[in-house]
Amino acid sequence: MDMVTETPTPAAGPASPGGPVGGPGGPSRARSITAGVRAAWARWARHWRRSSPSVGRPWSAPPWLASLLVAGLVTVLNWPHWGSVQPGLDISWQAGTAYAFVHHLQWGPQLDFTYGPYGFAGFLLPFYPSTAAVSFGYLLGVTWLLSALVVTGLRRYWGLPGAGLAAWALVGLTWAVGRSADVAPAAGLGLGLLLVRGQDRPRRLWLAGVLGALAGFSVLVKLSDGVVLAAVGALAVLGSELSWRERGMTAVSLVIAAGSTFVAAWWAAGQSIGHLWSFARASLSLTLGYSANMAGPLARPSAAWWAVVVVLVLAGLSALGLTRQGRRARVAGALMVGGWCWAVAKDGFVMGNHYPGFFRLVLAVTAVVSLLGPPRRALVGALAVVAVVVMAMTPVPRPNPVGSARAFAGELVDLASPSRFASLQAQARRRVLRGEGVGRLAALLSGHTMAVEPWEDIIAWALPGAKWDPEPVLQSYSAFTSYTDRLDAGFLSSGAAPQRLLYWHHRFGFAGRDPDMDPPATTVAVYCHYVQLAVAGRWQVLQRVPDRCGAPRTLARVRVRFGVPVRAPRARGGLLLASFALAPTLLDRAEALVLRPPLTYLVTWGRRGPGSGGTAYTFVTGTAAGPHVLGAPAQLGFSPHFTPATVGWLELKGDGYATGRGWVTVTFSTLRIAAR
Repeated sequence: MDMVTETPTPAAGPASPGGPVGGPGGPSRARSITAGVRAAWARWARHWRRSSPSVGRPWSAPPWLASLLVAGLVTVLNWPHWGSVQPGLDISWQAGTAYAFVHHLQWGPQLDFTYGPYGFAGFLLPFYPSTAAVSFGYLLGVTWLLSALVVTGLRRYWGLPGAGLAAWALVGLTWAVGRSADVAPAAGLGLGLLLVRGQDRPRRLWLAGVLGALAGFSVLVKLSDGVVLAAVGALAVLGSELSWRERGMTAVSLVIAAGSTFVAAWWAAGQSIGHLWSFARASLSLTLGYSANMAGPLARPSAAWWAVVVVLVLAGLSALGLTRQGRRARVAGALMVGGWCWAVAKDGFVMGNHYPGFFRLVLAVTAVVSLLGPPRRALVGALAVVAVVVMAMTPVPRPNPVGSARAFAGELVDLASPSRFASLQAQARRRVLRGEGVGRLAALLSGHTMAVEPWEDIIAWALPGAKWDPEPVLQSYSAFTSYTDRLDAGFLSSGAAPQRLLYWHHRFGFAGRDPDMDPPATTVAVYCHYVQLAVAGRWQVLQRVPDRCGAPRTLARVRVRFGVPVRAPRARGGLLLASFALAPTLLDRAEALVLRPPLTYLVTWGRRGPGSGGTAYTFVTGTAAGPHVLGAPAQLGFSPHFTPATVGWLELKGDGYATGRGWVTVTFSTLRIAAR
């Protein structure tokens, strides 16, 4: 324990009557007060510097508790306000997962998506009291955990007050990503690095349990994040410098926490254990097909080069921190950080517009790497470089600690007061219905099972009387593999299909796709089993009828090079369909594994053919073998705005091939369709 040593002060003599204060022979009273203040300041400073476990007064709080309290303050001072519930693509699937949670729709047979049964938990939105409470708790836990890890790592450099201030700034920049689901793997990575560093048994088992619980719940929020956390946990166990017995105990703690959390959360969502296999199969199909079929052009090409810069900075800092560990720990730590970077880069750069989240998350992990104890100058330099890049590549949030604290308190009151939350919910529903402009068509949906296409599922939440019965794959653009497309098509062809469809025809579909072809088999199922009931503006209501299509008949099969136009045959009295067989290059497959494959485009023309002004659409290679609609007869019975345009010529290009290279086999067929 540090002792405070002070120089004895000589005894004070009597002051001369009427003379100056502190006359000859005695100390000045003013100097005594100044010395006392300085001594008190020195004692306070020494107290805060005693932040390591090896030093501290008997009455002081344990270091972990002090870090946790400061991290809680950091969390509250960075807290976001309720998200705005309004029409939009992302907000619609979030509303859909919230609706499914409240009404216990079964994941696997009834619903599938790239997010899971708790997908809504990554976003703070007031859909329902129960889902808002889950989101609030998950956001609080994940952000608090990340803040605690950052404070713990930084306090050895700047003491607890300095670490708290730095964590507040760094977590504030990171949280602007707006998705607590993607922050969870960053926090899990910090737990894994602590385990690799080596801890005593009680602390090690506790950390493993927290990591396991985080992984078990994250699988149900976003499968890919759960997989990353599971990999971090496995590497943490294998990379620790422990006996096999101790590693086994750590692994058991991690697995029990993960399994029990998963089962409890699955049960709390009203899910059946018997549906786990179908849920896992569909989720795996969506996860494996995401990179190849959800790719889009990068909104800011320079972002890729800056991403390389920040990854190299993070790699160098991690290497410096891992040099003090054993060989096994160094390998495991490097794989953890490298694997996390790869997973976050795929999520950030596949779509082309998610890269801001990538940079912010890299900043968070750069701060978390301080847990490994890299040199101070290296840490400060790395944080400065990454922070500057983040501020250059993403919008910089305006710090508002007072507003964040008020938001935290206000949201607690909203959740505790049913009347306040009901008012918040009612305002949001009115805002959605005004923005979507459904109008009088809403009455045609009341009392019937219904689905909304292509992605405005938030309408089902906004209409209290609606009974939502969606296709298995939430939002049609997500059925980007043959397996998931067949799931949706089979559902719409079955007796369990919704009685009404509310459809909004966009000029271009998701990410520049052709809305008349995406997803192909599901679109054909709609045409065969639904007829137009009413139209109002951009919206169309379809009513289910018995199957009105015949058997498909092949018209022609053509083998052609990429970039070469193909003339489509005519199909009188039926749907004109085309399916494609592609042969991706080896380089294409390697690029898909590393990040994403080259984009593929479908160019279409009318009957006049090339030279008449074609339209290029993003082509989904995962459903290439499906029946793409190239034209429909008058028997379809849809208004002109909702009737697919007739394609006279088409051309596939891209997919890693130069014009005139590679082969595409196009099979044209027709499907007779009866009038209503």
